[in-house]
Amino acid sequence: MIEKIKLISPGTALRKALDDIIKANFGALLFLVDDPKKYADVIQGGFWLDTEFSAERVYELAKMDGAIVISEDLSRIYYANVHLVPDPTIPTSETGTRHRTAERLAKQTGKVVIAVSRRRNVITLYYKNYKYVVNQVGFLIAKVTQAISTLEKYKENFVKLLSDLEVLELENRVYLSDVVRTVVKGLELLKVSEEVKPYLVELGEEGRLARIQMRELIEDVDDLLVLLFMDYAAEEMDEETAKELIKDFVVKRDPTPVSVARFLGYDVQQVGQLDDISVAARGFRLLKTAARIPLSIGYNVVKMFKTLDQISKASIEELKKVDGIGEKRARAITESISSLRHRKASE
Repeated sequence: MIEKIKLISPGTALRKALDDIIKANFGALLFLVDDPKKYADVIQGGFWLDTEFSAERVYELAKMDGAIVISEDLSRIYYANVHLVPDPTIPTSETGTRHRTAERLAKQTGKVVIAVSRRRNVITLYYKNYKYVVNQVGFLIAKVTQAISTLEKYKENFVKLLSDLEVLELENRVYLSDVVRTVVKGLELLKVSEEVKPYLVELGEEGRLARIQMRELIEDVDDLLVLLFMDYAAEEMDEETAKELIKDFVVKRDPTPVSVARFLGYDVQQVGQLDDISVAARGFRLLKTAARIPLSIGYNVVKMFKTLDQISKASIEELKKVDGIGEKRARAITESISSLRHRKASE
């Protein structure tokens, strides 16, 4: 649906046509197809044009009562002033004739159908079983600004929780509650960014600065969460499994301390239990972020030493016995751990 919303974002030719139609207080029905011959059973009457697409042409053709049939890539205008006849038995929640036709047609064909309401001056996009009502630019900017403000606070808290966790890891006194609190905050960051994506897409060129800010706020959160899952899962977890779990939370689930703990493989029923379970980091996150060790080599280090605590106690000579670890990488590991300890002590 995000890809379809992009078609009508500010700055596109199609959006210009739709805005002009609204300003003129017209109504319109646009049917976007790959091949008009496939839909001969729902396209009746009208004029065959097969002319080059332009915003100005769509605007002028909207002065007629019928629908306009356009190519999906927005390169051609096939028909104008047509009567669209979808299957009347397809259920619809709409009330107006134009919108009922649009919803049924989208469900029947699986294509994009756009309806412009003359009375309410609203653009509605239908695609398969989905419906999206286009918002005013002012409303979108307000929503995005609010979301970015929220993300900034969440990111600040996430970074602090990570920093606190590092201290506990180096002191080998991490409890499950410390881990899930950090993970939940990171997942909330990603969920907010996911929820605001349609608004950013719909803003088009107007949202360029906001998109840059958004990328800046969440660029490393995914990777850090993956490493946290790999570090603290009850059973060993690979990168792809961690990514799938994170995606599942962001798209489908509400991240709570208990739900996150259970997905990490711990048998807990209530929040109070999290403070009773002592856990140890495997060391993936420190190896990747502090020592700059590739994850493929990090697997070898963790396989040999099992935990971050054991890695931190290993000598350079012991580290060099790991496949893929030479003098340079061994020193990078010991120096990064030493540096972290020194920094935390000074704080």
